[in-house]
Order: sequence, then C-alpha cells, then structure tokens
Amino acid sequence: MIFIYLQHHHLLISEKTHRELRDEHAGLELIRTFRTIQDARSWAAKQSRDVLDLVQKQHTGITPAGRERMRERKRGANNPNAGGLSPEHRAKISRNKQMAYRGEHNPMYNRRHTRSARLKIGLANIRRKNMLRWAVDLSGREHMLPRNSQLPPGWAWGRNRHSRSF
Repeated sequence: MIFIYLQHHHLLISEKTHRELRDEHAGLELIRTFRTIQDARSWAAKQSRDVLDLVQKQHTGITPAGRERMRERKRGANNPNAGGLSPEHRAKISRNKQMAYRGEHNPMYNRRHTRSARLKIGLANIRRKNMLRWAVDLSGREHMLPRNSQLPPGWAWGRNRHSRSF
C-alpha cells in the first residue's frame, strides 16, 4: 500500500504506515491510500500542495512488458489447457455435477420449510401470478409480461405454443 499524508501544508507519499512514520515526522494526518505508486503520484500531482515523495520505486505492479512476457510464456503448447481436458477429468466433473444436489448432498435433505416460510413462498407466488402473464411471440417463444402491459403486435396472451396458427 502507498499512503499519502498531510504534514503541515505538504503532501508526503510513503510506503510506511502512520505508526512507523510518527516519530520521524510530527503532525501527520493520513489523507488517502493507493495500491500503486503511479496512482498515488498522479493524484498528488493534481493537488495544489508541495509533494515530498519518500518512495524509491518507479513502478508497483506488473509492467506492460511484464504482462507481454507472461502472455508469451502461456501461448500455444505451453498453455495448461492447450490439449483440452482428459476423458477421465471430464467424467469426474460430470459425476460431481450429477451428485451435487442429490440425496444427502442437497442442503434441504431431511428438512422442511417452516410454516412461515411456506406462507411467504405462497404469497410471493400469488403476487407474481397476479402481476405477470404469459404471452407468445410470432416465433412461438414464451415470455412473462406485466399484466397491465400492452401486447406487441402479432403476439398472443397465453402459454400454449400450439394453439396459434402462424
């Protein structure tokens, strides 16, 4: 972290915490913190105060050249996913997906909703049912529309796709 302190009428940029600096510099007040020195310096430059920079680094974080080197190292055959997943790995993922919420793996296994929860669910369903209505577009796709909305031209109220002739 990079810290910006106010000391009298000057800004002080440092990597040290207030606790570490208070003996050297009296009357410090923490103004802002930044993740990178570049952000801290650009913010301080916009302020109308003198800046004392105690940070020796020119750059914190990953440089664009460093990003490019990392990108090149993982291209082509060096990419861990270049060959795709093995059949064993795919089978394991499939098996885990199938068993994820079945039986004792289900969070509601051997449980019931409380009476108040069932009442809330029921009321929400009634409210939703009274507020929304099914409609079918020209291609036969179903949509839920607000009950008080106007139906687009060519659409029909209802959910049955096969009841309309297009």
